[in-house]
Amino acid sequence: MDSKKDKQPFILWSRLTKSFVYAWQGIKKAWKYEQNFRIHSVVTGLVFIFAQVLNVPLTEQAILAVMAGGVLALELINTAIERTVDLMVQQYDTRAKVIKDTAAGAVFVFSLAAALVGVLIFLPKIIALF
Repeated sequence: MDSKKDKQPFILWSRLTKSFVYAWQGIKKAWKYEQNFRIHSVVTGLVFIFAQVLNVPLTEQAILAVMAGGVLALELINTAIERTVDLMVQQYDTRAKVIKDTAAGAVFVFSLAAALVGVLIFLPKIIALF
């Protein structure tokens, strides 16, 4: 006869696996329906291709990864906020607009910071080529 202790690791692993599946489904939905998420994802891919071409040091690539991951994560959070507001508010409401615009602004601010980091990392390497 199996005890609860014998089944517990399987249950925990099953829950963990499901949480990854749900997260991946959310990312796929964002890719399918959110233009800005697709744009930021493609730009992220290009950044890492250029980092390899320009032999960017690993520590600087780690900084780029943190910045790119932050932008993508904020895009996902922005999407969740926008969908929640749309679900709760059925007609135009200026307060809902402020919430949605502010969430989009957070993505914009972090995207600018990520772009600045990219310029600081890539520009000296590009200049060195000439």
